[in-house]
Amino acid sequence: MRYLALFRGINVGGKNTVKMKELKELFSELGFTDVSSYIQSGNILFTTDKNISEFSKEVADAFTHRFGFSVPIMYRTKAEMLILRDRLPFTAEEIAEAERQDPKMVHLYVYFSTASMSQQEVSGIGERAVVKDRDIYYLTEQSIRLSKLTTKLNKLSDGLTARNWKTVLRLTALLEE
Repeated sequence: MRYLALFRGINVGGKNTVKMKELKELFSELGFTDVSSYIQSGNILFTTDKNISEFSKEVADAFTHRFGFSVPIMYRTKAEMLILRDRLPFTAEEIAEAERQDPKMVHLYVYFSTASMSQQEVSGIGERAVVKDRDIYYLTEQSIRLSKLTTKLNKLSDGLTARNWKTVLRLTALLEE
């Protein structure tokens, strides 16, 4: 089965630096095949016959041993990423309106969680989030760095990591190859 591993908080602001080449090597050493990475923010694609419960602790332990620190790791299957992509809760008009506010900013993100969260919608001035199972879709009119809502979102789960929508689409396409 084809999987995506999303590492939280590596290569951000000069902290928790991990070279993707070394991370890919780690996955290959653990017996995974077709290992590849996408950008420097900790996205690893791989294939295995094992299920997540069989390999997640092994990966976490090996990562900590090799790099000297631990981070949450979220896993998604190809099927889960296709569903995530196809159930985007925002209309093209809502996205276009957010983008008109500041065309230079990224406005659409997905937060990935290690655990299920209660279905809900949360909004603030110029920003909105929709929680669906282990994913949060987040749309903002401003920079995510100015968000008041992201603090609330981060309290919904201990292990969250965000990727912008362009990255989500690219990762999904890579899983389909």
